[in-house]
Amino acid sequence: MPFIDILIFAVIAVFLIFRLRSILGNRDGFEKPQKTEQTESPTDNIINFKGKTPVTETAPLNGSGLKDLRKLDASFKDEEFLSGAKAAFPLILNAFSESDLAGLRRYVGFDLYEEFSSVVHQRDAAGEHLKINIENVNDVQLLDAEISDGIATVTVKYDSIQSRILTDASDKVMKDDSISSEQIEDIWIFERDIRSTDPNWRLVETVTSELD
Repeated sequence: MPFIDILIFAVIAVFLIFRLRSILGNRDGFEKPQKTEQTESPTDNIINFKGKTPVTETAPLNGSGLKDLRKLDASFKDEEFLSGAKAAFPLILNAFSESDLAGLRRYVGFDLYEEFSSVVHQRDAAGEHLKINIENVNDVQLLDAEISDGIATVTVKYDSIQSRILTDASDKVMKDDSISSEQIEDIWIFERDIRSTDPNWRLVETVTSELD
């Protein structure tokens, strides 16, 4: 009888094997590739752009003279600058004489604006009025330029015929402070950060003298 018992166990074993194969299947046929978990390498988060190089700090922009300014600021053109400087001349003088501080703020640097503003407030408080009449601008010249750490200054000379009349609160002409139809030489210095996208120059210093 032991032989029969062995045979029965063998039949049961074969049955269980076929049963398990039908449930679990086998790995002999086409099978979807199993997704494997990838580990990040240290460079996975780096995006490389072809042709791009790291931005490095450039050397300070320094120079002396108009030649250096033209080299360091490719947008600077003598004729264009002179045209703008000539247009700014009456705008700034008229804004100053008419106590137009909002207008002055657009054209002059902070320190010079503070000086102009102080004079305007004193004049208005005293009831005085200044009238500037530009009869003719004879000549406008570029004299010099300087560049220090990217800040460029350009010196411009204006030769003009002007009349300047200052009156008191009762409209009486204050002769000692008036100039009538004189040839005037104005030296103005304009400033701009040539690294900035703002193309505008602002007046930062003025010197005025009468010519004989």
